[in-house]
Order: sequence, then C-alpha cells, then structure tokens
Amino acid sequence: MSTGLAHAAEITERTTYFMVRGATFAELDKALGSNGPLLGGGERHAGSTKVTFSRDLEFKTDKTGCRVSRTNLRLDLVTTLPRWNAPRGVDAHTRTMWKVLQRDIADHEAKHTAIAKTWLDRMNRELLALPAEATCARMEMTAGRRSQEMQLAHAKEQNGFDRAETRVVDSRLNAKLSAAIKSVR
Repeated sequence: MSTGLAHAAEITERTTYFMVRGATFAELDKALGSNGPLLGGGERHAGSTKVTFSRDLEFKTDKTGCRVSRTNLRLDLVTTLPRWNAPRGVDAHTRTMWKVLQRDIADHEAKHTAIAKTWLDRMNRELLALPAEATCARMEMTAGRRSQEMQLAHAKEQNGFDRAETRVVDSRLNAKLSAAIKSVR
C-alpha cells in the first residue's frame, strides 16, 4: 500500500587536488602540513571533505493535518586530496611510502563521504515520518528544526570519526608502510 510520500535526493561529488612537492618523505610530509586544505581552527590537513546539505520540502494537508509529502534533499561533497608528481630520481622507498599515505588519506575522506550519504538517507526517512502538524507553517518549522538537529548529529558523527582516527592513524599507517616497504625489498 502506498503512503503517497516521496523523496528525492541529489548528490553531487567533486574532487579537487593540491600539489605537494618534495623528493623525500620528510619533505612530502612537511608539504602536506603547509599546503593542505585549511580547516577550522586554522589547521591544515592532508585532505578534507566539505559536506553541504540543503532541502526543499513539499507539504500536503489531509484530515490529520499537514505533513511532509515529499523531500527534495541535496548533498554536495567536495573532497580535496594531495597530488604529487615525483621528481626525477626519487627512490622506490619514497614512492612506496607516498602511495600508501595517499591511499590512506583518500580512504579516510571516502569514509566522511559515506557518513554524509548515510545521514542524507536518514534525513529523508525521518522527515517523511514526522507526525502531522495542525498547519503547514507549523510543519515547516518542525521539519526545519528536525533538519537542523540531524545536521548537528551528522557533524558530531563526522567529528567523532576524526577523533577516533587520530587515535589509530599512526599505528595503522606504520603497519601499512612496513608491509609496503617489505614488498619493495
């Protein structure tokens, strides 16, 4: 049985790059810290994913009141990753270490994207499930408030992911680098 509720979601994804220069891993690491995207607090990072949600809701009145009848949600994702063109003569060890680091950064940012997409789906479901309000003006206020709450919860989850990553990134990278370096020898 159809409830007459519908949702539409549009996702746009774009990847931009910043250049890092260096011939040693230490130089590349320094370049990441000085050339990476600027995030809150004035810190530069090795990569970033900017997440922007927007919404356009449609409402319908029936005998129970006004409810959200259609969600038109949009998620814009802009991921910024490092790019390195190895100068002539760079050793295989540095190339291998860069590949491991670059892949790890890309995987980290892909997880941010996945979190945002999960929240987009959740926003669709929860906005459509809101109970009817007496008027559409009240429904619009309720939906707006709930959207804001979910965006704050989304941001909290993203920040929690970053905090958890901060605790494990060094050991994970060291293990990946050790395995990669052994395969080069």
